[in-house]
Amino acid sequence: MRHLFLLAGVLGAAAACQTPGYDYAARAAPNYAEALNYTDVGVGRFRGPAGDVAEAEFQALIDNTWLDGAPWFAVIDPGRPQGTYEGEVLITGFHRETSFKRERRCDKYKGLFNCERHVVIEMRCPKDVVDVTVRATLVDFDTGRAVFTSAQGGATEREDCYDVAEYPDTDQSTGPFGEVIREVLPQWDAPIGMIAEAVAAAIPGFRRDIAPYTTTLRAEIVEKPLVPEEAGDPRFAAAVKATRRGEYIGACAQWQELATAYPKAPGILHNLAACTEARGDLAEAHLLYAQAAEIARGIPLLKDKDAQPIFDALGRISQGRYENSLIDQVKEPRRY
Repeated sequence: MRHLFLLAGVLGAAAACQTPGYDYAARAAPNYAEALNYTDVGVGRFRGPAGDVAEAEFQALIDNTWLDGAPWFAVIDPGRPQGTYEGEVLITGFHRETSFKRERRCDKYKGLFNCERHVVIEMRCPKDVVDVTVRATLVDFDTGRAVFTSAQGGATEREDCYDVAEYPDTDQSTGPFGEVIREVLPQWDAPIGMIAEAVAAAIPGFRRDIAPYTTTLRAEIVEKPLVPEEAGDPRFAAAVKATRRGEYIGACAQWQELATAYPKAPGILHNLAACTEARGDLAEAHLLYAQAAEIARGIPLLKDKDAQPIFDALGRISQGRYENSLIDQVKEPRRY
């Protein structure tokens, strides 16, 4: 789940095809919430081909996992970690895609950079592709309990082209031609080097499973006026346009002025809350979203789709504040 955190810089509004709002840096919880309880972890055995690569890459992932400018994981006792990540590597596919192409080359030079005769070379280009799945399980050190298991896929490919024919140059077309030949190869024939590369490509996918991370969130605004006061004041439309242009400071100043003038306008309150959320004041944003939602619920004939951003934002920030507090509870004991 995603969390809300301090503003790290407004990245601007999105293009016109997206719902306008204010983008900001935020913390996000791991995909497996129980991983928050394990900040002292080690790496055990990964079975299967290139398992040693998975072990080394997973340890490097742990060593380089940071949040808020500090390492997330801290080794307290190397001999008794809270948990250990172990798993296996599975080859899930090995196939070859053979394509064909022609290219024009110089066969005889008249002088430096002066070609007297060209030829056309036909090439055969087999490309081997290896797919793997890496499974990782967090095992509690004291109880041996499997806390969670995650799987990530990785792939690598290698292509070699070699000449198969040569023709006189008669201005024929060059580039790819013919059909691509696809064939499934025995998985046990997959080169170990390619397996290792695919495993290395899979491990970064576990980053969002094992610890909180930084992402970009958007506090969306209500574009359409919800009450006559919003529709009748040209500053509402002007602030929406300013948001679309990425003029964060000016738009938010406008929402503040409008909220002072119309304290019971739900769309304005919501949009002011979006600014407040992006600045990192989540408690105040929560209050404003709640006020906007309460007012919206009391407006007769208000279409659900028009007011839906208000209710979505209220649910998001409520859950986000709760989960964000969990991250802080984990971090606090580690501060000396």
